Amino acid sequence: MDDDRQFPPEAQPGAAIRTAAARDLDPPVVIEVRDLSLAFDANPVLNEISFRVREGEALGILGASGVGKSTILKLILRLLVPDGGQILIDGEDINQLSFEEVLKVRQKMGMVFQASALFDSLSVYENVAFPLREHMRLREEEITQAVRQALTMVDLSMGELGARLPAELSGGQKKRVGIARAIVHEPKILLFDEPTTGLDPVTARMIVELMNRLEDELDVTAVVVSHDVRAVLEVSTEIAMLKDGQIIFYGTPEEILATTNRYVREFVD
Repeated sequence: MDDDRQFPPEAQPGAAIRTAAARDLDPPVVIEVRDLSLAFDANPVLNEISFRVREGEALGILGASGVGKSTILKLILRLLVPDGGQILIDGEDINQLSFEEVLKVRQKMGMVFQASALFDSLSVYENVAFPLREHMRLREEEITQAVRQALTMVDLSMGELGARLPAELSGGQKKRVGIARAIVHEPKILLFDEPTTGLDPVTARMIVELMNRLEDELDVTAVVVSHDVRAVLEVSTEIAMLKDGQIIFYGTPEEILATTNRYVREFVD
């Protein structure tokens, strides 16, 4: 599908202006959304939006509260089914898959929830180990090794925190445990839903630095949904701006800072 037909002029991704030869050298597309539409009770939420995320890249999705940012993540996970359009993961339309096939696709993904979504009755160790126990057949020593490694990657000590319950953790620690749980099974895709919401500025900055480091070290493909402009600018290779169910801007962080679109400019400023 031709790029120029997917996006309005103000929303053209950088790839649209590359030569055909340059596009041939681009990494493969991991996530592709085509003409995606969804309404709740006849109220449109998304109206024929399209975007793609290539391997190793990070797409930031900006927008005010209630514009459908988190809904996009639920559609990618196929927790929701759209009214129209396609979502392709590694070229496979997930809306055409059976429930069992969708579960296999989800194993490629790690999800970091807005409120961390830790199980209150499980220790830090068991929270991080949960995806391994649910989806993989591993020996306990293998699970322990994987959990220790995931916690180390988010700068937490299993010896110090492994036995604690979520109620005993700070907000920043909870967020890190949530990230550790998302990466413990070595996913190909990481999805972040408002990763800095509810955190003080210092902790939010630490989480942004952690996200950047993990994207580099794990070489994952990421989608980051947020209204935190600074965080999105720092962790994204490309940015999509949502308004009234449509993408009104699509480009690099440098391009969004230079945009002449008044709404986007005011939001970013």
